Amino acid sequence: MTSSNDDIHNTQQLANAAEAFVSALGAWFPGDTFEQFFHGSTLRRAYWSALQAALEGYSTPDNAAFARGLMTGQALADERVIRELLKLFLPGQTPDYLAVAGYWGETLSIPAREHEPLARSAELLFMLLAAELRRSPDLRIALYRLAQIHGQGFDIPADIAATAEHDLNRLLDAALVSGPNTLALQVRHLMALAVAREPAEPGMNELRLNALVTLAEYLAPSDLRRVWTSLYELPDASLRLRLLGRLAPYLSARQLVPDALALVQNTIQTSTPPVDPAVRVEVLLDLAPHLDTPNQDQALPPFQYRVFAGVQSISDPASRVRALGALIGNLSVELQLRAISLAFDAAGSVPSDMARATALSVLPPHLPPEFHTRLLGLAYEIEMPEARALLMGRMIPYLPSPLQAQALTGALHAIEQITGEDARTAALITLAPYIDSVGPLRYMPQGLRQAIMVTFTIERRDDRARAFAALVPYLSPELLTEALQVIKGIRDDHDRAATLTRLAPHLPVELQSVAFGIAHEIHPAAPRASALAAIAPYLAPTARAQALSDALAAALAIESPYDQVLVLADLSPHLPEDLLWRAMQNALVAARAIPSENERARALVFVAPHLPKGLLLDAVRDAYEVSDPVERVSALSALMPRLSDEPRQQVAQDVIDLAAASRPPHHKASILASVALVLPPGLVERAVEEALGIDTPYDRMHVLSALLPRMPDLLRDEVLDAAQAVPDRYQRVNALLELIPYTTYGLRQPILDQALETALGISDDYDRASALAHLAPYLDTHGDSQGRQQHALSLALDACLELTDPGQRAVLLGRAAAVWAQILTPAQSYALWRRVVAFTRRRPHTEVLTDLAALSPVIDLMGAPTAVEEIAGTLVVVSR
Repeated sequence: MTSSNDDIHNTQQLANAAEAFVSALGAWFPGDTFEQFFHGSTLRRAYWSALQAALEGYSTPDNAAFARGLMTGQALADERVIRELLKLFLPGQTPDYLAVAGYWGETLSIPAREHEPLARSAELLFMLLAAELRRSPDLRIALYRLAQIHGQGFDIPADIAATAEHDLNRLLDAALVSGPNTLALQVRHLMALAVAREPAEPGMNELRLNALVTLAEYLAPSDLRRVWTSLYELPDASLRLRLLGRLAPYLSARQLVPDALALVQNTIQTSTPPVDPAVRVEVLLDLAPHLDTPNQDQALPPFQYRVFAGVQSISDPASRVRALGALIGNLSVELQLRAISLAFDAAGSVPSDMARATALSVLPPHLPPEFHTRLLGLAYEIEMPEARALLMGRMIPYLPSPLQAQALTGALHAIEQITGEDARTAALITLAPYIDSVGPLRYMPQGLRQAIMVTFTIERRDDRARAFAALVPYLSPELLTEALQVIKGIRDDHDRAATLTRLAPHLPVELQSVAFGIAHEIHPAAPRASALAAIAPYLAPTARAQALSDALAAALAIESPYDQVLVLADLSPHLPEDLLWRAMQNALVAARAIPSENERARALVFVAPHLPKGLLLDAVRDAYEVSDPVERVSALSALMPRLSDEPRQQVAQDVIDLAAASRPPHHKASILASVALVLPPGLVERAVEEALGIDTPYDRMHVLSALLPRMPDLLRDEVLDAAQAVPDRYQRVNALLELIPYTTYGLRQPILDQALETALGISDDYDRASALAHLAPYLDTHGDSQGRQQHALSLALDACLELTDPGQRAVLLGRAAAVWAQILTPAQSYALWRRVVAFTRRRPHTEVLTDLAALSPVIDLMGAPTAVEEIAGTLVVVSR
């Protein structure tokens, strides 16, 4: 049996070997192909497993000591050895086993006379390891691509080629799950999948010419000239003229064919037979903007302009930045650029580093991609490290991959400079959720190492453990064992339980039992129950049942009745039926023992969604025991949706009677608003009558707004009257905007105008900025029409994908993409993009390229211009 130190050394040796293998493998791929195509951490884990399996097969009693020597001496992490191993997968190459023996001899001090048997040992180990590598789905596809890149005419091994399409589909699925941040990777996988399924014949054809013209701005001058020449060879005169008309402006602008525009015009005029009038109109309209480009100012939509002017009048620069940030994504392009410039200028006027960083941090979700670099530059100019880390962290989810890495590195460097340990710990924990949104640490070994280094600059053990725990979900499986050991060092039981809860979903099966043991070691019952409940869903069935039983026992041992109810409510979704009944029975008993009425009512609200039907009426009776009417109704409103018709009707009637008897207007308003959405239909009108009798405008508005979804047509005017009567301007803006979702598009503008006038009259800069920001979603370019635009675009995309003619489909996809890029944001685009991928992944290679070329404006919109360049490059290559 090996000691724990041996295990740690073996783990480190395997990790070093895996790191060296992935590094050597990546060196065989051109440019940044390897990093864009594969996840290094995935390949390292796969190689780790393969090497372990190969060593187990190799380590016979005669070879065991030698194998240990190879690992201890890091001989399997020698890049020279790995380069020889990879020759097994390169066309026409064979490993030099004597050279490998020489390398191993140096490491293990084996004399040269013994190198020949050492070479035979190397060959045996290489064969075992190669077999394991070919069994690994993740490594198999990497080796397949390696053979493709270096194997012109090479016969790919059957066990690799037969599964290439399946493996590429897996990679594509993984990239899709990772979200829009991996769009370039998705495009690369789509093209590789098409090649694996059906390699395209080289040469120029109509489809490829159309796609190349679409991507003209990405083509080199020599390729543009070749496309221009090829167009004149097209037999279809109409298609030839259309494509010439689209390509001519690029050639003219680059002065490659200075008279290109005139040539196309002349072709139209001199064609025999004459060009079809419809084609003539289409081509001339394509040429017109390039023949004469007057600079005409377009009038801004009045409502947009007024909101924008109102924001500019805010004197406090931080509030002005916040309001501009909310507006940016809803403005026309011309006004958007002005707003961004003003936001940056205003931020420069904010004197405090932290206030400036906080103000700028609202911009990333709204900025077009071309401004990300500038914002990152402003972040680097902030001197205060806490503020710099805050801004860079908040930027990470919205940046393209290269800038994400830069922002993460900058944020970690800033945290390293923070002097106070409490502040440094808090900053690292604050950064973690932004890492979570994109998960770059999984693919950024350097970033992970830097994060760990920053963590270990924290001297106090508890603080260091909490900071390290914040990074746990982003660690590789190889480090999770160490993470569990760190968690053991958290002295506060509640912090330890919370950290285990966060860690549980990320643990491999073999470590769940270790986490289960750590949870059992937590002494206070409440955190122990929470930790066990969090770990239970990930355990095997028998262990899961035991964990849930133990969690329930721990929950029932909690002394504070309020805390016991909270833990039982959290535990209940995971419990089987028999344990759920017991848990909820005890939860009601505990709730009755809570001395504070407020806490007792809240406890009933927490358990209401989980109560079995047989306990609902008991809970209702307990709610009636609460004497404070507002607290009583909050509990009853949580229980009402679960009740059958008769008791629900009775409870609702009692609540309305209680509201009618309540004297303070805000009490009556709170009672009626809390049950507005759960009232039986027959009692809604009675609730409206009571609401209309409330004297104070804001309280009346509060109830009527809550009831508005139940009777929108009848209540709209009443709500508007109540909203207009609200004396506080900020509250009145919010009250008016509550009407918008229930108002038809044609009737919205007068309400929006009132809201704007009210907002402009707010004297406090902060409140005025907030009110104007609330108006942002209703600006002309992004009002009610956007939902209809998105729906229409979705239907158009479906129709495009139904077309069987690839040329016709590419043309119409191009038209759809142009509209798409104008009306949707990158976040709104991803659902439609996934439908494109689902269709395209089944198409032949040429169709994949032409469809992707047609969608290039969308790919660019979603932050992957390099993918468009790669599509263009691939088209150029296959068209030769």
